[in-house]
Amino acid sequence: MPERIAFLSDNPRVPEPATFLPLQRPLELVVPYTNAALTVRALAAAAELAQGFAAAITLIAVHVLPYPAPLECQGGIRASLEAELTALARTSPVAVRVELVFARDREEAYLDVLRRKPLIVIGARDRWWRTREERLARRLAGKGHSVAVLKVR
Repeated sequence: MPERIAFLSDNPRVPEPATFLPLQRPLELVVPYTNAALTVRALAAAAELAQGFAAAITLIAVHVLPYPAPLECQGGIRASLEAELTALARTSPVAVRVELVFARDREEAYLDVLRRKPLIVIGARDRWWRTREERLARRLAGKGHSVAVLKVR
């Protein structure tokens, strides 16, 4: 399957070299869970982007619960979701931290969790219309995050 990666940014200006500060913490990469196939490809792309850097990769999944349900999820559902995410993380050649979030709104949960502005790598199907993953990427880029969209055919 051919794939291509596109970087989204509302601010294409590159700062002057004098304003760069030395990195004091590792490069942070975040891969939002979309579906199993796309997430595996995005994790591989994130590992490739992190090659040569001291990097930390995090796989974040937001599980949306309807309003009548409490946000404290039942243990069985949590265990099942964590097992699925852990299995996906094990496909990566580098260490991946897994984070599971329960929320009412998917995009708002990602905005709340991503406070430190990491590089976000999102896998998306290559379609002529804007997919759900691309809408999330645009929203995150609009809020100042660095987002890379991996287009998979």
